Amino acid sequence: MEDLEEARARLEALIAAAERAEAEAEEWSAAEFVGQADEGGIVAVTDALGVITRLEISPRSRRRLDATGLADAILAAVTTAEEAAASSRDALFANLGTAWRTGA
Repeated sequence: MEDLEEARARLEALIAAAERAEAEAEEWSAAEFVGQADEGGIVAVTDALGVITRLEISPRSRRRLDATGLADAILAAVTTAEEAAASSRDALFANLGTAWRTGA
């Protein structure tokens, strides 16, 4: 009887962990990640997968930077946003792995 109770408690813990994991994954998938360059004059936004969803370039940055400087600043902003998305993804997966291993 005690084994059945133990199994039931473990199953309930796994179900709860799955529900928390689903909520975390849903929240993560809706997140946006931002990278900036040229003192905020260039802003890149990605979705959770690191896909660029928006790129904003201020008129000040367009006037102030030459083509190479502008390209470098855009790349820096995009790279920062992509890295933030990847870091968030890695943290989510690590957290999900821990939750499944511990049933927490």
